[in-house]
Amino acid sequence: MATPQPITPLSGGRLALAAVTLGLASFMAVVDITIANVSVPTISGNLGVSSEEGEWTITSFAIANAICIPLTGWLGRRFGLVRLFVGAVAAFTFASVLCGLAWSFDSLLGFRILQGAVSGPIVPLSQALLVAIFPPEKRTLAVAMWAMTNMAGPVAGPMLGGWITDQYSWPWIFLVNAPVGIFVVTATATLLRGRDTPSAKLPVDLRGLILLALSVSCLQLALDRGRILDWFASPFIIATTVIAALGFISLVIWELGEDHPIIDLRLFAHRNFAVGTIAVAVGFGLYFAALVLVPLWLQTSLGYSSTWAGLVTAPMGLFGIFLAPFLGKWVQKGDARLYASIAFLAWAGVAWWRSGMATDVDAGTIALISLAQGIGIGFFLTPIVSLSLAGLPPEKLASASGLQTAIRMMSGSLVASLAQGFWDQRTRFHQNHLVESLTPFNAPTRTAIETMRQGGLSEGQAWAVIHDGLDVQAHMLALNDFFYFSSFAFLAALTIVWFARAPKRA
Repeated sequence: MATPQPITPLSGGRLALAAVTLGLASFMAVVDITIANVSVPTISGNLGVSSEEGEWTITSFAIANAICIPLTGWLGRRFGLVRLFVGAVAAFTFASVLCGLAWSFDSLLGFRILQGAVSGPIVPLSQALLVAIFPPEKRTLAVAMWAMTNMAGPVAGPMLGGWITDQYSWPWIFLVNAPVGIFVVTATATLLRGRDTPSAKLPVDLRGLILLALSVSCLQLALDRGRILDWFASPFIIATTVIAALGFISLVIWELGEDHPIIDLRLFAHRNFAVGTIAVAVGFGLYFAALVLVPLWLQTSLGYSSTWAGLVTAPMGLFGIFLAPFLGKWVQKGDARLYASIAFLAWAGVAWWRSGMATDVDAGTIALISLAQGIGIGFFLTPIVSLSLAGLPPEKLASASGLQTAIRMMSGSLVASLAQGFWDQRTRFHQNHLVESLTPFNAPTRTAIETMRQGGLSEGQAWAVIHDGLDVQAHMLALNDFFYFSSFAFLAALTIVWFARAPKRA
């Protein structure tokens, strides 16, 4: 077997096709994180399980994905980046077809675990390969293209999942990956034939792998099931949280003393990587939480269908698409910290705007707010990633990308789960506050009851209408509380960015 040549920059049409191919692979993998969210009730009904059981299709994917993303650096050194990427996309495509052909809920659960595991390396590897095939002066453009697909994927996932489920059937949310995956595998293998990074037979850090799997799976279980099981009122949540905490402490101690760690925690000794990872975790976590809460609120409180909830939030991806060709050059010539600050300022302003919303808000206003949120999306990931990787040795780029991506995705799950718990708690608070005025002796309430009775409703039906309206208002006020808090959290994250060195100094 011939020794592969190093990966060298491409040019012309080959570069354009390779960039589209790698971006498409990243987009496909990220979309599948959220594409099944809105389809859980349909999947559960068709396979004869409850919606609560159906949510395991999301949890199982997230656990397997979170465990395997940090392994990207070690696997890349062991097999080579191109070989690993082609193998991961091929396995992901096969697993997606199996999910679409699942004959029972248990089989779907097993195939989703496989799908989540093999998709782990795809996103960080797509970034590493994009950087490798672009000439040095255009590499920030490569990072911008990768960032665009990563930020647009979670937005497109629920919209595509809802539309496919409404128009066709739920298996197609998985089967649609087959033609895309085949194209990516064929194009990548052709364009990068005979080229790869060096591989080496590295020893397996088995203890680190076990600690990683144990701690990440327990943390993800605690986050995903906590809201359903009432958090620390449940012995199961207490147990998984304790195991996760002890597992992470043991993992850090072990990995810092291991010669060939499964996760290179020494990357955090680089100031820019540490600061950038903290900033990306805070920013993406709050962004992803809003991405979960807003469509959920639109569907449960305002009566939007899953398709329409996706459509009115879709404009947030437009600025990212528009800015991608320019942002790479801007970041290369300017200070990445300045552009990242624009993202956090935009998100803080949008969160403040949303904190004053009312239940009579129309679809056009929601779409306009989503469009404004897209300013933050466009300016967020490219500068942060460029800032984080500045000064790192080339051989550590894949490890750094994999570790930061894993932390970013886990932060999204963590903050989204905490945000939903916060929303529930604040909703109950506002319900208790609002219900104090709903008595038969309150004049406006009595007037409303009489008006509805004159319209043909019984008194019991009128009270039910008022109760439903109160519930909608309580959810609205609770959502406003979340965005009010988020506006200050984004400003706090902005200050974190400036603890990093300017990329040129790094």
